[in-house]
Amino acid sequence: MNARQLISALVILMFSFSIQAQNETILFGQQKAINNLSKDVGVSSKELDDYLKKRYQRPLYQLTQSEGADIIKGFQDGRLSRNSIGDYLRPAVQAVNNTQSQSSVVKKEDLIAASVLEVGMKKRFHFKDGSISEGEIISLEEDLVVLVTASGEFRIPKGEFLAETAEITNKKGEKFVGHVLSETEEEFVIRTQYGDAKIHKREIEKMSRFHGGVKDPKTEMTKRFYMGEASLLSVFLDPTANVLAPNTFYLSGMSLGYGLTDKFQMTTKYASNFNGDLNLHPRLRFMHKKTADKERSMSIGLGFHRSYPMSSIIGKYAHAVKVNTSGDSTINQFSELELKDVMKNDPNNNDNNPVYVEAYLVYTSHRINPTGRGKVGWTVGGKVSNAFSNNIQDELKTGYTFDKDNYKIPYRLWASLDYDLRKDLKFVASTWIDNGYRSMDAGQAFEDYIGSDDSTPLSIDSIRGKKSLFDFDFGLLYAPTENFRIGVHFQQPFIDFYWEFFEF
Repeated sequence: MNARQLISALVILMFSFSIQAQNETILFGQQKAINNLSKDVGVSSKELDDYLKKRYQRPLYQLTQSEGADIIKGFQDGRLSRNSIGDYLRPAVQAVNNTQSQSSVVKKEDLIAASVLEVGMKKRFHFKDGSISEGEIISLEEDLVVLVTASGEFRIPKGEFLAETAEITNKKGEKFVGHVLSETEEEFVIRTQYGDAKIHKREIEKMSRFHGGVKDPKTEMTKRFYMGEASLLSVFLDPTANVLAPNTFYLSGMSLGYGLTDKFQMTTKYASNFNGDLNLHPRLRFMHKKTADKERSMSIGLGFHRSYPMSSIIGKYAHAVKVNTSGDSTINQFSELELKDVMKNDPNNNDNNPVYVEAYLVYTSHRINPTGRGKVGWTVGGKVSNAFSNNIQDELKTGYTFDKDNYKIPYRLWASLDYDLRKDLKFVASTWIDNGYRSMDAGQAFEDYIGSDDSTPLSIDSIRGKKSLFDFDFGLLYAPTENFRIGVHFQQPFIDFYWEFFEF
């Protein structure tokens, strides 16, 4: 036998061994690997057995080694998954269901894939595996759709998207049938055979929606309204019983804070800290009850100022201060210029500033709006401080003194309302009784805030304004993003902002 014949014989022998090995019964190790891989992708033992019996007409333990190797490779390279096995079995499952109840069950058709997918489509998308994602299509790459959601950016095969169609009848009797291109809090965009129609949700009389050709029985999708973005820590300058989420920072026009737990937060007025008055404002939510449609909270808060400026106390309660203008024992009600001059020339205005403490109790309640669109909430609270205490009055010089007869206890009582108009827009209102409040116009409030009137900057403590024991305010709060909002109203400081700028 020459070399060529020897090589040919070896090749034939190896080929025979290969064929024999392929026809040998599957190894125990292969069976174990297939069971483990199927569990990893979410396929149950029954689903795997049904799949093998349908594809190979025999169970796992009767497969060959080559068939076992092909199945293992399929799980590893992604050809076999829960979705692909489910799609393969679906016609068989439907046939079994039809056989078991031919008289009462109508055969279900395969879910219909989306035929309209375009860049810019922004809505809630449904997929063949039952998952749902809300986002926007930013590009189409051959057979892949790039979808951006709050959870990240995904590349999804076009065939996985379910068709979403709708039949909408408005209050005028007009009917629109077509694919849903987009949905916002206010309107639908439907692609009909004759063009794209924008339909405001307020004008909808009735509506049916279909995902993959299957009717959606949920009626709330007709006029779905998101809860307001803002969980308010305060309404204007008055706190609510809400607290910051744990491990979350925030910054506003006058303070910054941090949520330590779901019950406790700590804030500080940073302008006072820079001026030598270190301060802390803890808030503890000691009661919190929440159900599907209602939430109630009660919190207690404190404010500690190590060296609160006497000018700020006098400025806040300027209408409760009397000034000795004649140099003798005759005490007259202050004029703005006289009080400002005394404060400016009083050396005690910057020295020996007292410890200032305030405390408040506040209750907040929120419930789902009876219309099902958004939330409505209200808050009541009360606050007292030691602004009129003897140790503070002892710090005063002969130039001015508090009116002890009419101002014994500094207090503020308030009630506020917040109402969701849209996902990103709230109506807010508040009323109060405060023996230290004075109303100012926008120009005075701006000068007070920046400190150009000789008051502490980034705070509201001017000696100017008109005394107003009882007053009210209202305005709008807009949240352009989930972590930033800005408010406009009609009392000082007129404009508010809130930035939740870090969260672990």
